[in-house]
Amino acid sequence: MTTDEGFHGVSVLVVEDEAFTRMVLVRMLSGLGVTTVHQAGDGGEGLAAVAAHAPDLILCDVEMQPMDGFAFLRALRGGENRRHAGLPVVFMTSRADEDRLAEARACGADAILAKPATPDTLRRALRERLAARVVG
Repeated sequence: MTTDEGFHGVSVLVVEDEAFTRMVLVRMLSGLGVTTVHQAGDGGEGLAAVAAHAPDLILCDVEMQPMDGFAFLRALRGGENRRHAGLPVVFMTSRADEDRLAEARACGADAILAKPATPDTLRRALRERLAARVVG
């Protein structure tokens, strides 16, 4: 993996309940040149991490306990902090069927990434979501 200088200065929050998957994502993001990666083990921890670190983008697993990705995103989008509510959120799921995609869109996900993520799919998702945030 080579670093992608386009992500220098970018902060990403990874919300994922499986420690091994979190570690792999952190390594991939670091390899892409992401400067800062914060981690959370579920949606509740994710909300606290957003408040503490104000990341530029969130990668969030859908299937987690006790607070899943949908509950996390509804809480984030419905929160009082407008900057946090507008953060780009990329859902990650191993079940990317039409029902799951529709549910993700309905609760405000900016994109959905099929698991397992690869450096290429992560790079593409980051570029698209961060570019949309600058333009939008």
